[in-house]
Parts: sequence; C-alpha cells; structure tokens
Amino acid sequence: MESRARRLLVMTDAERKRLERALHDGAQQRLVAATTTLGLAVRRLDAGEEGTAELVREAIDEAKRCIEDLRDLAREIYPAVLAERGLASALNDLARRAAGPVEIGGVAELQMAEAVELTAYFVVHDALSNLREGQEALLRVSVEDEALVVDVRGAGVDGDRLSRLRDRVEALNGSIEGGDQSVLARIPLQ
Repeated sequence: MESRARRLLVMTDAERKRLERALHDGAQQRLVAATTTLGLAVRRLDAGEEGTAELVREAIDEAKRCIEDLRDLAREIYPAVLAERGLASALNDLARRAAGPVEIGGVAELQMAEAVELTAYFVVHDALSNLREGQEALLRVSVEDEALVVDVRGAGVDGDRLSRLRDRVEALNGSIEGGDQSVLARIPLQ
C-alpha cells in the first residue's frame, strides 16, 4: 500500500500535468488562433481587402473563449469566489454552473480555516462535475460535533477522484466516503 505522502506527491505531479495540458490544449491554442486571425486581418487591412471586420470579430470571440477557459482553470486551482465571498457563495456558484439542478441546504456563512473551506469546495466541485445534463443533485452542508459535514446526493466521484479527495480530507483528520451517486465528507473545523 502506498503511503499518504507518496500518493500526495503522485497526485500533485498528475495535477501539474493536467494543468499543463489544459493550458496547452485550451487557452494557448485559442490565443494562437486569435493571433493568427488578427494577423490575417492586418494583412487584409493593409491590402485594402474586404472582410477585415469579420476576422477581428472572430479573433475577439476566440479571445473571449480563452478568457472563459482561463477562468475555469483558475476556479480549479483556487476559486476566487471562495477567497472573495466565502464558502456559501462558492458552493452556490458551483451549483449554478452544474449540468443539472442542485438543491442546496444548510450552507451558512461560518468562520473556518481556509484549508477546511477549500477542502469542502473541492469535495463539492468534484462531485458536481460528474453531474449529467438534467440529473438532479442535493447538497447539504452542516456543522456536527465540531466538523463540517458535506453531503452530496445524486452526484458522486469515481475511485481516482475519491482517493485524491480522501488524501485531502484525511490530511485535515477528516473522513470521506462515496461513490458515483453520493459523497459524504466530515472535515474537522479545528
């Protein structure tokens, strides 16, 4: 059995590779396309040809998609909404962006350690990212026995994600269980 430290190292390296691929295949490719389109627009403009405005519009659209790609990636690294507005707002944001409707209950603004908030966020993020179009989920967040309890029903995580989440939750002396239709995490507040 691998040690937790080794699994965390492997997980960190895998996450770095995933981020590199996401940047290369997403934002970088969109910027290359936008730059190429703008270069063509400049050549047409210099030559007095028609169609320059359409090329510029295409480049603007590509740049907007690149911005969205970067925002999505940034949310996965450290969600700005969590830092700026707290856990309740961040979880509501995840629910709004989910593929299906998410009923939310019990999410209140509580003062807790940043690591607890971030861990709870990623538990919900990973579960709701598996929600299929039209599939309904239920999210409950509560405090019980000095632990934050995150309960997601109707959406869950696969074995690899559950293992990564387990390492994160257990690093805070918490526990997590789940499968493809539910996730239940208990994260000590201290």
